[in-house]
Amino acid sequence: MYKNASYKEKFNEVKQWAPNIIESIKKDIKNDHLKKDLYFVKTYFAGKNLQKITTEELTEAYLQALEKEEKAEDIAEFLISCWLMKNPELYALFENHLSQISEDFSALEELTPEQTEKLIGPAVAQFGAYNTYLFSVFNSVVFPSDTFTKLKKQAEKSFHETAVQQKTEKEQQSLDSLAKKHEAEIARLTDKHEKKFLGLQKKYQLDQEALKKQVASLQRKLNELSAK
Repeated sequence: MYKNASYKEKFNEVKQWAPNIIESIKKDIKNDHLKKDLYFVKTYFAGKNLQKITTEELTEAYLQALEKEEKAEDIAEFLISCWLMKNPELYALFENHLSQISEDFSALEELTPEQTEKLIGPAVAQFGAYNTYLFSVFNSVVFPSDTFTKLKKQAEKSFHETAVQQKTEKEQQSLDSLAKKHEAEIARLTDKHEKKFLGLQKKYQLDQEALKKQVASLQRKLNELSAK
């Protein structure tokens, strides 16, 4: 299905996940492509500090470039190559399985359903449907078209579930952080009021002592007056 597809066509097939793909290779983009392609930088990031460019800004720029730049194919190849370089374990798994089918597995035209299942099962189990799908598209694995359709649906479901889980965990972390902040504030206020109370208590005790001394002094004077 993707054996003869261009790099641009492959990337367009998965561009719904472009922000995540860009995020995973952001360091490579900044340290490689953006340092070499001055035209690209001037066109999309003029006046900006390259080290502070966000994933959102990078994603927007590269998606625009893939639509209108003459070098769109080269750009897509760079992005895909960076992603593949980040996933050598996936390549090793696919290479191991495909080499058992044919020594020259690059010459394969289409895997049978049985061959496909033997490869898809372990790949998804170990790396997840999302990574398996991206790798299969980017590396032009010769799965039947219906396999790609099913795998893409699995990838979308898996990605959604992961996103929901991450959002839930982030919200929980935010709640935990807020709770700790409130606990710290309560502890601070409690300590402040306790110190204030202790201060007032000490002042009360000192005032009581002073008052007792004044009363005792007055009592002595009254006694002296009575004696006269």
